[in-house]
Amino acid sequence: MTHNVDIVSEYSSVLGEGPHWDDIKQRLLFVDITRSAIHRWDYATGKLQEAIVLEEPTIGAVVPREKGGFIAAAANKFLSVDEGTGKAETICQPTDNVKSRFNDGKCDPRGRFWAGTMGLEDIPAHPIPKQGEMYVLDTDLSVSTKMTNLDISNGLAWTKDATKMFYIDSLTYQVTSYNYDISDGSIANKQKVVDFILAEDGTPDGQCIDCDGNLWVAMFSTGIIIKIDTTRGEKVERIKISDTALKTTSCCFGGPNFDELFVTSALNGDYELNKGQKVGDSGRLFRVRGLGVNGSPAVAFKG
Repeated sequence: MTHNVDIVSEYSSVLGEGPHWDDIKQRLLFVDITRSAIHRWDYATGKLQEAIVLEEPTIGAVVPREKGGFIAAAANKFLSVDEGTGKAETICQPTDNVKSRFNDGKCDPRGRFWAGTMGLEDIPAHPIPKQGEMYVLDTDLSVSTKMTNLDISNGLAWTKDATKMFYIDSLTYQVTSYNYDISDGSIANKQKVVDFILAEDGTPDGQCIDCDGNLWVAMFSTGIIIKIDTTRGEKVERIKISDTALKTTSCCFGGPNFDELFVTSALNGDYELNKGQKVGDSGRLFRVRGLGVNGSPAVAFKG
């Protein structure tokens, strides 16, 4: 399959993450974790709107709220964010663990917001071990804990029939699956889908799913996206995003036909931020076209 990769924004995130295609407004939402910023990239103009910067030290994920504004997982809190004013209000603080922060998150098919935490880190991908947990903010704004003892809580995806959930805890170097009950959001029967090899593949980060049930996993440190056939548990395609943006962090399908893959990335090291020695395309927002597959509409928070 012939495809092409292009840069859709010259903005460089320190740690870009959590792309979410807002099909109602035809725009891409994503966050810059380190700058605690919510970004909105407009498809029609190809431009970024002014960032919404939160007062919390970090932001892990953001999703649209069906009744307006956003829901964010920032630092160790769930927030409601007014898009017009940028004002954020705390919904709840599910953890007081000062050794962790929210990392990645996404809404499930019922519109609940799943968001996981990870241990704090001095060096990227080297967190304080086993500090992470997976929380779910339900539509009634109650919170439950789904997983514990995680290292780096990352990619989430659900099958079209809403019977299975895929998940990545990055330092296990695996994608796992769970049986998923849409009625109450319960998960069970954890199974390994595929293993990754650090030296060859990189570290698995964020992921998304296409309409055929294949996963597309962003690999941190290699600048590639790996397509996974979930029925066979095999790596079937590799997409090189950039030779210089090696820290690809996550991806999602978007565009008017959901056939464009948007990919976030991070700077290649703290020295780029502190000394201004930026390397190539690191931190940019990318788009891959011509993959011959489609995704499905992302789900907004329904609470």
